[in-house]
Amino acid sequence: MEEDLTWEDEVKYLGLILASKLSFRQLAKYNSDKFWNKVHMIIPWIGRHSPLSLNNKVLLFKQILRPILTYSAHLRCIAAKTHRRKIQILQNKILRIIKYVPWFVRNDVIHKDLKIEMIEDHVENISRNFFSQLQDHKSPLINGQVKYAHANGKYPYPYSTTKWSLSLKPP
Repeated sequence: MEEDLTWEDEVKYLGLILASKLSFRQLAKYNSDKFWNKVHMIIPWIGRHSPLSLNNKVLLFKQILRPILTYSAHLRCIAAKTHRRKIQILQNKILRIIKYVPWFVRNDVIHKDLKIEMIEDHVENISRNFFSQLQDHKSPLINGQVKYAHANGKYPYPYSTTKWSLSLKPP
């Protein structure tokens, strides 16, 4: 039996939307929609009229909302800077809601007050942990994946080949 298969421009696989041109535009939109849907569900707990303490609001952000923003972040590192910037904007907006600060307060001040790192820094830490676990894995197939990381600095997160004693160069 011969069956004609149709060519799709986008495929959703394990929560990732893979486009034919690997633009990550649809994935950024999908993550944004998913993020705001979850925010609307928990806004009674993190909004300005919430009886929760600021520490509990930050904990809710870290446990519920930030994983949505950082899901597969170590794979999206090759996305355009504008798409990565959109994720940071989402975090900035929700932290403003949590802290309930006026518009003129700088984002870096909010991050420092809440002791939350910027998304790029958080993704850097996640990626470091991910790739360091790859190097020490017992399976030779998984351990061999480290060989395929780019060491030429083309991508902003070549952590698997970074010497741990050296500090990271900014992307």
